[in-house]
Amino acid sequence: MRRKVFIASLILLLAAIPLRTSRGPLAAEPTPAFTVLPPVPSAPGAQSQSPQTPAAQSPGPPPRSIAPRAEKLLNEMCQTVGAANAFSFHAEVMFEEVLPADVKVQFAGAMDFAVQRPNEIAVDYRSDLGAKRFWYSGDIATIFDPIHMVYASVPVPPTIDGMMDRAAEHHLTFPLADLAQSDPCRPLRGFNYGGYVGVNDVNGADTDHIAFSSPNMDLQLWLSRAGKPVPLKVLINYRSEPASPEYIAILSHWRFPDRIPASHFKPLLPKSAKRIEFLQIKEPQP
Repeated sequence: MRRKVFIASLILLLAAIPLRTSRGPLAAEPTPAFTVLPPVPSAPGAQSQSPQTPAAQSPGPPPRSIAPRAEKLLNEMCQTVGAANAFSFHAEVMFEEVLPADVKVQFAGAMDFAVQRPNEIAVDYRSDLGAKRFWYSGDIATIFDPIHMVYASVPVPPTIDGMMDRAAEHHLTFPLADLAQSDPCRPLRGFNYGGYVGVNDVNGADTDHIAFSSPNMDLQLWLSRAGKPVPLKVLINYRSEPASPEYIAILSHWRFPDRIPASHFKPLLPKSAKRIEFLQIKEPQP
């Protein structure tokens, strides 16, 4: 139970990074190879049907249809990030909360994210709703709330993948943290549809824009065309949630050093910080 509380607190820290699509026309290819949804069946009564016609069986899972170009670009991104011994980036975040009566409000945040494989992560996150710092090194994870000057530490598996798997056991996930896995594409293979949208702009840089869809979620990625194919923009739409909230992030300042100093992943806690249980570390709600 304590580990479940820890993972839930970690999600509050990191769940802030998908993106808004542009409203311009689809570019680069005359016919983008992206099917947003499966064909809509005909309405009842649209075709005459004899009483002897057997009732239609409930449809099975939708077929998987991923355009080869989109899958190739996604795999290249995942191989680049997954093979890196260390990397870091900055993200500007926009995320939505759904209030009663399905009223959506948007908040903003910023994140500095660093990874040293196989078992180190550091995150510095600030948002309209609060701030958190997170350090994972070896088999200990620590989260610090600088607003309330409290922190908590808990034992976790000694690999990044192990920590992620522990979260998955409790059906808990958080955007962008998948980039830290040894195979960042592993959580992305559940999409049913995907395609190449075109060459589109992110802050003045040309990117390959790809999009994917599943019954529960839509994902869009804008991948750099200069240098490494890293994501410069991410958008996640939780289509099965009330009011379909979105998480948006603009990623920049990608770095791939051979080694990030170990001190970067050690908790830096003020002397006045008070240790508490993870259950008490919560983001304020609007």
